[in-house]
Amino acid sequence: MIVHTGKRATLGRFFAALTGGLLMLAAGLGTAHASPGAEPFAQQARAAHLSTAQTTELKSEVDRYLKLTGGQQVALNKIVMPGRGEVLVALPGEAHPRSLGSGVAAAVDHCLGADAPLYDGWFCAYYSADFQGTEVQWYTCGTYDMNFTTHGGSWSNNQTRGRQARMYGKSGNLIYTTPGAYSSDANANWWSIWKIKPC
Repeated sequence: MIVHTGKRATLGRFFAALTGGLLMLAAGLGTAHASPGAEPFAQQARAAHLSTAQTTELKSEVDRYLKLTGGQQVALNKIVMPGRGEVLVALPGEAHPRSLGSGVAAAVDHCLGADAPLYDGWFCAYYSADFQGTEVQWYTCGTYDMNFTTHGGSWSNNQTRGRQARMYGKSGNLIYTTPGAYSSDANANWWSIWKIKPC
């Protein structure tokens, strides 16, 4: 009778341990499955060999542009403004945005370089001179807020041949009209520009 009770107690402990182990395993699987949703672009940061500090700084900058543009983040450093264009955010201290996504989410400059056929329909504004830094690219005609507040900057007009872009001040006054596409300015000044009509 004492032995029987011991067996029952031993079996009880075994099943309790087994149940606890299964619960821990299930919890672990649940956590592993939920992790990518919590950090949807963490894999891109790891693949780009970004430090924790770089990732945090980039995320902060992307969040700022998300609030300014009302766009949707589709890669670690890319925001799409549906029906309008996109923003490619450069890491602080780096000359150009990296290609951190894949496929449609990859960072592509529609105005310069091999990725940009001439007269491709885009107007691009760069935060820094010489077509460097964070880039805002517009494709659709409209009047858009200019999100750069810097004394430097640059732009590239790669719209359809001959099309011009217009830049407006705080009170809506026309400040500058670009030459027809293709045209560019490696040393612009965004300080007084509040809105752009890239068409």
